[in-house]
Amino acid sequence: MARWYRLGLMAFILVAVWGVGASSSLEAQVMDGKSQPRFTKAGDGVITDHLTGLDWYVNPNPDQKFREAKAWVEGLTAAGGGWRLPTMAELKAIYQKDASAYHMDPLFQVKGAWAWSGELRNDWSVWGLAFYNNLQGWHSMNYGNGRVALAVRSHR
Repeated sequence: MARWYRLGLMAFILVAVWGVGASSSLEAQVMDGKSQPRFTKAGDGVITDHLTGLDWYVNPNPDQKFREAKAWVEGLTAAGGGWRLPTMAELKAIYQKDASAYHMDPLFQVKGAWAWSGELRNDWSVWGLAFYNNLQGWHSMNYGNGRVALAVRSHR
């Protein structure tokens, strides 16, 4: 009986450790037999998320109101263009607790902790994500303090 108990306990520990390790979004991804980090940054500033297949580009200017952020994204021609503001789901997908001060991969190097989405709440407010606590919320389009714009597109 003690032997079965020990075997069962060892199996439980192995499954628990394997499950925790397999779910970490900070780990390297294995692709084509080679280990690769989830995010890589090209010389042109484009950050590729190899897990979701999205490209990201960070606006270096902090404190942007929504209309400024939207105009920046729509005029962005970096790496061939095709950029847009992200959805809430896309913003939540890059949240990584304790990966950096703002809980996203350090490659992003953002200068604010709250990112605009492209999803309007109504005629005067927009949804966004507070990366300091992973909560979604909305703000007036005319509010810009601590707000950043992230551009996203499908990987090319």
